[in-house]
Amino acid sequence: MKPQGIEIPTIQNWSCHGCTDCCRGRLMIAITSAEKLRLEQQNWTAADGVDPAAMLVGEGDQYRLGHSADGACVFLDAAGRCRIHAKFGEAAKPLACRLYPLVIHPAGKRVAVGLRFSCPSAAANRGLPLSAQAKEIRKLASLVVPENYQEGSPPPIAHTSGMQWPDFLRFVKWLDLTLAAEHVPVALKLLRGLHWLNAVEKGSLDSVSGPSAEEILEVLVRSAAEKQPRLPAELPRPSAFGQLFLRLLGLEQARADATHDPNRKSAHLLGRLFAALRLVRSGGRTPALTRELGRVSFADIEKSSGPLSAEAEAILTRYFRVKVQSLHFCGRAFYDRPLIEGFRFLALMFPVIIWLARWLALSAGRAAVADSDVLKAVTLVDYQYSYAPYLGWRTRLLQQRNDIVRLCAWYAPGTSIPSRGRIM
Repeated sequence: MKPQGIEIPTIQNWSCHGCTDCCRGRLMIAITSAEKLRLEQQNWTAADGVDPAAMLVGEGDQYRLGHSADGACVFLDAAGRCRIHAKFGEAAKPLACRLYPLVIHPAGKRVAVGLRFSCPSAAANRGLPLSAQAKEIRKLASLVVPENYQEGSPPPIAHTSGMQWPDFLRFVKWLDLTLAAEHVPVALKLLRGLHWLNAVEKGSLDSVSGPSAEEILEVLVRSAAEKQPRLPAELPRPSAFGQLFLRLLGLEQARADATHDPNRKSAHLLGRLFAALRLVRSGGRTPALTRELGRVSFADIEKSSGPLSAEAEAILTRYFRVKVQSLHFCGRAFYDRPLIEGFRFLALMFPVIIWLARWLALSAGRAAVADSDVLKAVTLVDYQYSYAPYLGWRTRLLQQRNDIVRLCAWYAPGTSIPSRGRIM
């Protein structure tokens, strides 16, 4: 059965602005055997600026595009344009290149569309509305979802499998409504979502279905908003394990892996090990990971930098909503994790983003976090999101200690700001 509908986020804009960030080393472009054959048949030579011996890299029985010494794709020319596109047209490129930063996930009889916020234009919401590009997105979706597509089961909400897609998507809808609440800080919206999902799990409500499920979920969402009208005045400090996990997760998300030169691999790994040890100790100053993430005081990162601007709040709200709307946080799109566990890990990205944004600000000599810091932190986090190995035991241990909620509250800027307006 072929999907009958396509869901495109109406809150998201995007157009390619030719920054070439996606072509410069941090993304490994896997190709199919058919794409490998097509590239070989294009007969690239050194005269084209491509070394045929280096254009493809074999990794076991898989292949990916090669990279130059500077980390750029071998097909990126000096003008910052794709040689494949220029010579043979857009359709001749590997599908992964054509799709990025779009993500397309089957969802029953629908296809859910989202974006990788690792793309600077996607994070900044620059370009045409995605809804205005529906025709082209449908064409790309048809390449991802084959004609003989058979509808599978959705992931569990918590533990119980066998739910139907309409009932699963009802949970997604109420989660999105929670995040869409107006005049409410992002941190508070995440805390409310975690609250009512915890109630679902504890009350074994993860298999509710039909019209009664709509009523139950509405009551839970409204109750979460009423019980948490504002961010907590007295912040519960995360456990030592929670703080350690946050620092290690921050390092994992911030790293700039562009080690395509095998001769540099050992030194790179050793450098990351020393960086990790310094983060674990959390004493003194951070390691200098990149030009933008320099050596700053750990103590200064832990200081609140005041409330986020309305623009920064909008960036974060859009990030979390697009992740939820596109199902890019659970199921096949995220290591086959249940909805609740996937959302808990997604919520953890909030304190990581704030932590990295503070690091970026301090590295630039500023005490206050700017919108550009939040934007950059979002792109850093999303480079690794769903690419790095997912260690579910860490999320479960944090949940057992209530550290997910604590970390979201602890790193919430401007905790004295009360929420106003509608509760959902």
